Amino acid sequence: MASSEILGESTARYPLSYRQRDPTGLARSPHNVIPLVLRIKGELSLQSLEGALEDVVERQEALRTRMHYSETDGNLGYQEVLPPLPVPITVHDVAVPSAAARDEFAVDLLTRMNEESMPFSVQPSLRAALYRFDDSDAVLTLHMHHLFSDGWSTDVLRREIAACYQARVTGIPHALPTPVPYREFAAWEQEFLQSEKAAIARHYWQDKLAGAQLFTMPADRPHGPDTRAPRTAMGTFSIDPAGFARVAESAAQSRCSVWHVFLAAYMVLANKVTGATDITLFTSNSGRLSPEFYDTIGFFVNPVPLRLEFGNCETFRDLMLVARKTSLDARKHQLPFVAIAEVAPALMGGAADPGSADPLAADPQALMPVFNYINSPVAQDDTEFATSVESVVTPEELPNSLVRGGLIWTFVVVPSGEFRCGIEYEPDALDASTVEGWGSDFIDLILAMTDRPDQEWQKR
Repeated sequence: MASSEILGESTARYPLSYRQRDPTGLARSPHNVIPLVLRIKGELSLQSLEGALEDVVERQEALRTRMHYSETDGNLGYQEVLPPLPVPITVHDVAVPSAAARDEFAVDLLTRMNEESMPFSVQPSLRAALYRFDDSDAVLTLHMHHLFSDGWSTDVLRREIAACYQARVTGIPHALPTPVPYREFAAWEQEFLQSEKAAIARHYWQDKLAGAQLFTMPADRPHGPDTRAPRTAMGTFSIDPAGFARVAESAAQSRCSVWHVFLAAYMVLANKVTGATDITLFTSNSGRLSPEFYDTIGFFVNPVPLRLEFGNCETFRDLMLVARKTSLDARKHQLPFVAIAEVAPALMGGAADPGSADPLAADPQALMPVFNYINSPVAQDDTEFATSVESVVTPEELPNSLVRGGLIWTFVVVPSGEFRCGIEYEPDALDASTVEGWGSDFIDLILAMTDRPDQEWQKR
């Protein structure tokens, strides 16, 4: 497919954003999906709910966008926005009498959805089903393909469903802001990358990452595609709601966020395991480089390398302040990851196999940690479209990464206020006891920083 064919003058064709470019085919995998399960209690109009879903798809172009890729290069392609499409809801009447059994059924649904697939070519990229226990108790399941959505987008989706549902029930128009179409993000990106602000950001990253390579943790045994287990495993480590409220309060006293505490705790853990005092972590942020895209459903999430140099730090609080400054500087100088990699070509060398001529071959003795904590500012107080609407959560985090050979650290605050750290790992590379040790130490360090921020971190 020639570039002129891909980005032709037809108004029906729009360029891919950097996040939609997919040279490996991973983003297009049918297993790359995002599930959302809601327990709904109270009167519910199926017709209004179905209409609300159609309203959301009409408002949010990403959910009715068809992707076209070159057969030879996944970096080349275009997106095509389709007309508004209906979202039929599959209805199942379920005979489950007790409240406890219904709760368990809802959790089982979420667990099963985590394993389901959805081709990226399905339109609209929103699948819905309603499981009714009785006239006032049901579970709504929603599936989106990750190529058209992300974690932030699920909050936008829930808010929009609620507002559109209420508008249909009451006849009073909703007050939702008009979202900027996702197709405009790719054009915005290209314009931004030509700006003076982007040039300043490139200089920042070039200086900040000079001599840096992504940090890795040691594997328990050599690993690779030939030894990889069929599935990843997950370790879950938690702090109860009251304890995590103390973490947030203590962080605020140092003018930090809980994210800065997580990074500081990991600095100490990394030093304990490897002796390092200069680490570059592979993290992710919302990727919404401009507030104009805050109300848009789409695939924005962007990898960001954070270089944390803490050899001169004395206390836990010093570590948190390093984490805060590094995070704020990275936010101030946001770029698509591909642009950062261009000015720091040695960055990925830390995870490469030193014994292989292939620069893309992963080190079989090491694992690159990836940190995922995206906290959407979308308000949740206006998301009710029945007496009670609650997100269903599993007792422990579920493995759901498609990236094999890594070490995925996911930070989640569930609706109850409980904090969870889920560590997804390769069983062929790590023992469960190793992950248990790292996770337990990480939680202990967070609590120690909360209670004793001025303690010397090397005398923990």
